[in-house]
Amino acid sequence: MATLSRRERTDATRQATEAALLAATVELLEQGTPFAELGIEQIVRQAGFSRPTFYTYFRDKRELILRLGAGLQAAVAEAADPWLTGESGRTRETLTAVLEAFRAHRGTLVAINEAATYDPEVAGFWRGFHENFLQTALGRILRGDPDLSPERARARAYALVWMTQRVLSEHLAFPTQDEQALLDELAGLWQGAAGGSAAAAAD
Repeated sequence: MATLSRRERTDATRQATEAALLAATVELLEQGTPFAELGIEQIVRQAGFSRPTFYTYFRDKRELILRLGAGLQAAVAEAADPWLTGESGRTRETLTAVLEAFRAHRGTLVAINEAATYDPEVAGFWRGFHENFLQTALGRILRGDPDLSPERARARAYALVWMTQRVLSEHLAFPTQDEQALLDELAGLWQGAAGGSAAAAAD
């Protein structure tokens, strides 16, 4: 059996430590701790490390939440991009997958929504997050309605992307609506915006 080199063992240890710090942060966020009140001492205590260990991996809390945000973005992209790019997927199933991605990263989602209101760098990340999906949504909309003006198409993509994120975030935080009905309505809006029939949102 092959043995791991010292470098491989070191890399594995670093990856495990970083993952533990990220996981500890998520656990604290999901317990309801606001990101602004979350201290580095709490994070390292939850993860079982020392404060200097934290600074070996992250410059500060902002870098940590941005790392978690990148994971959220990757999960949402995996769910949404096949339909947005027209490669595969059905509208309703895609929105269900997006909701599940948000649900799986709920602590991160709440923290980024919070931090974006007072931290310019996090706010910039959050706008970039939406811009990435806006661009792919714009392509889908123009393919479905090629006669639409660029200004109208971009405005439609902007409204849909921000609306969908906000609706799903609010639903996860305060679920006052039937989830299946909510997804049906969002699917109808997206299908109609992409030049299809709202009644065919399952397609």
